[in-house]
Amino acid sequence: MSQAGNRALDRIRAEIDSIDAAMHDLLIRRSAVIDELIAIKGADTPGTAFRPGREADMMRRFVMRHEGHLPLTTVEHIWREIIATFTAMQAPYSVIVGPAAEPLAMRDAVRFYFGFSVAVSQAASSEAAVEAIGGAGSQIAVIAAEGEGAWWLGLCGENAPKILARLPFIALEGRPADLPCYVVAPPLSDASFADIGLYAVSAQNGLAAAAERFGGRLVSRAGAEALIELPAPVEPGDLAAELGAAGGALSSIKSVGGFAAPIEVSEMAEQGEPAKQTRRASQ
Repeated sequence: MSQAGNRALDRIRAEIDSIDAAMHDLLIRRSAVIDELIAIKGADTPGTAFRPGREADMMRRFVMRHEGHLPLTTVEHIWREIIATFTAMQAPYSVIVGPAAEPLAMRDAVRFYFGFSVAVSQAASSEAAVEAIGGAGSQIAVIAAEGEGAWWLGLCGENAPKILARLPFIALEGRPADLPCYVVAPPLSDASFADIGLYAVSAQNGLAAAAERFGGRLVSRAGAEALIELPAPVEPGDLAAELGAAGGALSSIKSVGGFAAPIEVSEMAEQGEPAKQTRRASQ
């Protein structure tokens, strides 16, 4: 390499070192801000520290402003590590994981979103994972969306744990950590608006079709018990009326949480140009 090339390489390396130092300085500064927050609020249960609506807004901003060749999921993972770690500094928590048909996929999902600073343990069943939240108060659970058993019945009731997020939040073809699952936590002290509501439903006949007519879906079923997602404008009474009109019967419907709508990202490769990303924040 020529002397000019070496000088250019040294300049680039120095710029990278400067950027790395600036990033580290900002992390230290963020940590100091969290220390101030803890001094004001004090440490408490995860329900007081999680802000799923704020996190969703943050990720939407990142998606809309992202450009270049750095994979979007790398940015997502870095910020998930930051968010999970600083949340644990405010209110220490651990993650308990329900079983999944693909254990490695579940492991990847949990570590992608909660990093390696938060302790993770395995529950024998999804129901046991939900029960652990109510007992300890310092745990959250990650449950496979299509897990076995009517585990969501443990989320019924005003003071019961609730679903606060569905993963993955950024829907991107071929992305890592793509196992659909829910995050369950103690009731939030500052619940934000949810784009999609989740309901425990006892019903016979036609539930899946009725939910789909409202833009929702039946997620899982165990006998007569079902877990469904419905867009926020839809009221439980709307679903009951739709079922009745179709000859079905709804015994009960209870809210078990809600979450921000995932961001849908598609890749469009144009001839002679790098792949460009189009984004739509579903709301």
